[in-house]
Amino acid sequence: MRLISLLVCLLALGACATHPGKVDPVRYASDARSVLAATEAGTVRGVEGAGVRAFLGVPFAQPPVGALRWRAPHSAQAWSGVRDATRLGSDCTQAIGRRAILGGGGGIVVGSEDCLYLNIYAPAGADTANPVMVYIPGGAFTIGSGANYDPSLLAREQGRVVVTLNYRLGALGWLAHPGFQADGEGYGGNFGLMDQLAALQWVHRNIAAFGGDPGNVTLFAESAGAWSACYLMTSPGSEGLFQRVIMQSGGCLEPSSLVSAEATARAGPEFARSLGCEDGPGQAACLKGLPAWRVQRAPSVREGLNGHGSWGPVHTDATVPENPAIAFHEGRFTRVPVIIGTNRDEGRLFANEVKDVDRYQKETIWMYGDVGERVLARYPVGPDGPAYAIAEHFTDQRFACPSQALRRQLARYVPVWGYEFADRNAPFVLPKRIVGLDLGAYHASELAYVFGTSWIFADVKRFTPEQKALSVRMRGLWAGFGQKDFGPDWPRIEGAGPVRVFQPQGDRLDDDFFERRHCDFWDGTPFGAVH
Repeated sequence: MRLISLLVCLLALGACATHPGKVDPVRYASDARSVLAATEAGTVRGVEGAGVRAFLGVPFAQPPVGALRWRAPHSAQAWSGVRDATRLGSDCTQAIGRRAILGGGGGIVVGSEDCLYLNIYAPAGADTANPVMVYIPGGAFTIGSGANYDPSLLAREQGRVVVTLNYRLGALGWLAHPGFQADGEGYGGNFGLMDQLAALQWVHRNIAAFGGDPGNVTLFAESAGAWSACYLMTSPGSEGLFQRVIMQSGGCLEPSSLVSAEATARAGPEFARSLGCEDGPGQAACLKGLPAWRVQRAPSVREGLNGHGSWGPVHTDATVPENPAIAFHEGRFTRVPVIIGTNRDEGRLFANEVKDVDRYQKETIWMYGDVGERVLARYPVGPDGPAYAIAEHFTDQRFACPSQALRRQLARYVPVWGYEFADRNAPFVLPKRIVGLDLGAYHASELAYVFGTSWIFADVKRFTPEQKALSVRMRGLWAGFGQKDFGPDWPRIEGAGPVRVFQPQGDRLDDDFFERRHCDFWDGTPFGAVH
């Protein structure tokens, strides 16, 4: 997928902006006061104010540097005294750039390898067993951090303890190499996923000290985070760490995202050679000795979600023992209730460079090869223009149909609910005249509604009264998932539907999602979801 310049531009701006997760209204509230919590590694001092209690930059693992680079995370070292937890920890090392976000190399490197921190937000005075929500952020497995989101409204309004986390990105998070086997942890390729598991394990052991119930955890995630959550459901290490899952715009039955650790490791030596590390027994050690910025600026040479040259989780290793598609089909996964959904116009965020029919045809052929002509026939350019056509088939193939297939698979074993976020006037930070097209319900547009707070893409001050009401509905459903009074007007998935369509004028139920999103067409191609 090369249709990404707008997203990269915004994230480059966001990388230099104030992180919403630092929650200045809490830290500098007129009633702000210090609060303490005891973790297994030591005592942390957070801040409480404006109805919210926040502990920021709490380490859940040792910094994965030096000998710990490309190793499973180790438990955080104990400290003496009281550790300040009123400031965010560093974002993980990441390359921001037009090609870098998709694994193509280059970019401006920000962040630090010392980044395995999480942030905890709770209602003021939270000292009882409140339900917990753990959020895994997205970012194409190459960018992003937990600090990009402000969960303070969820915590205060819904009475939830909300945790956001960081995990290793790009090559530092997802490189596999035969030389890594000498450390006794296999080929690698899942270090970012191991970080997520370590954070969930930390929550299980420590969240009671912050007023949370370790036996009542909702894992929710968006985009790459949702793909990760999908993989985590098939990891034996996840058992007991969460009681329900919400996947927003990320169903891992999309075929290009299903890659084995061994196959990925075969590309490891080529990646190392590109950085000047010659073949031989010392190649892995050479990689570990390189500066992090050099590693993150090198292009990927493995397969993954975005085709050749991608990063992301792998399967058939110690963390994810088998292909998730097989595990879900056979019922070998963490059996918990799930919500799985997508946005109506996911692909529009990535389509602003497609300004003429020739570019549309070339991009489509590039993405789908021999199937490209059939895709062009199924998705002709309409009066809105080629950008909207390519966004439509990208949305269907990459997001809508894999999520629909995942709903149908999981519904054979566990309660499943489906949704489509369809506010086609969702706010965006840049006006249409700059963006070049109407973004509609673009990829990640639902996040401002779920959190109810502004972030890089959207300012909630621009919500209409109807959009505010939609945000209230979604926050209530996300926070109430798994509770006794959850969604009486939201039926579970039975077969192909129904899917709840979220829209400002009032939600509706849709039984025709499979047909409307052309999933019958995609199922007949090599790019269809793996069932």
